[in-house]
Amino acid sequence: MPYMKRSLTIDEVPDVHKEPYVLTGYRPPQQPWRFYLMSTFSQHNETMNVWTHLIPSFYVLWLLKIYSEDVSFASDASSMLLLLFGTSAFTSQFLSACAHLLHSRSVAAYYVTFIFDFLGIAFHVFTSGTVQYFLSSEASFFHAVYPWFPWACVIFSCCYFAATAYSHVRYTRCHSERVMTQVVSFSIIYLWVTSPVIHRIYSDIYNGTVDDVTWMHVNHILLIAIAGFFHGSGMPQKLFPGVCDVIGHGHQIFHVVMSTSVIFQLKASFADLQNRRHLDLVRIRPTDWSITAYLVVLFTSYGYTTAIFVHKALSKVHNN
Repeated sequence: MPYMKRSLTIDEVPDVHKEPYVLTGYRPPQQPWRFYLMSTFSQHNETMNVWTHLIPSFYVLWLLKIYSEDVSFASDASSMLLLLFGTSAFTSQFLSACAHLLHSRSVAAYYVTFIFDFLGIAFHVFTSGTVQYFLSSEASFFHAVYPWFPWACVIFSCCYFAATAYSHVRYTRCHSERVMTQVVSFSIIYLWVTSPVIHRIYSDIYNGTVDDVTWMHVNHILLIAIAGFFHGSGMPQKLFPGVCDVIGHGHQIFHVVMSTSVIFQLKASFADLQNRRHLDLVRIRPTDWSITAYLVVLFTSYGYTTAIFVHKALSKVHNN
């Protein structure tokens, strides 16, 4: 992969583009959009961040293609939920790749692209919760929180998006309150949307009914914890400033581990769908109308939140 003809050091780029402990490999701002698109295939400090999102996004599409040969996504709402989850996994990965690819163009591009990145994550977390609730939970858990669990996922998703967008626009990259807001908001929503399978794992262990799919759910939860460590610790680049600028940065490791977790979860959810767990437990199945209602409320809120914080971000850039 060729080096860029001219890359910048950390002292030559705007403050919002500075990554702690990354000293070189920055792309120059104010270039044509084509420059940043073509930088996908050149070597700089965002190259691996882009590809560690693009490759998983294409793999998710391939998995959905394979799954479509075994189940009809249009046959019932349960299958549609799996498609929705796969679509959100692709969308979040692709939007994150775009953010890493395009944010260097300007300060405004930095704010706007990562707002859409957070939107993709919020949508993915919502679909994760609904899939785990309708396809993977135990009957006792399902009925205990019916029908408000999916609506709580909607609310948590909207709150997470608003909180992360606010902290992104309000604080600088390394500000402690920004980091705390993003970590706490994600931890809360992740614990909520994962609670159906946490309860299932506990029940399977207690009853001695652990199977391969249960372990797949265990794996994707443990991988999230590992990903969180690399996201928040600044390791290993903190120990070797300038050494991990192009490859080996903790954020790249975070991408790989997080993407692996998503793929484990997608495969586990498909296995649950194939096993017809949602039918065997004689639970209430989602309807097309309920899914539509979730999405209408969700995207109305997303649109409103996006408009507010994009406006705030652009006003902030203009005033500065």
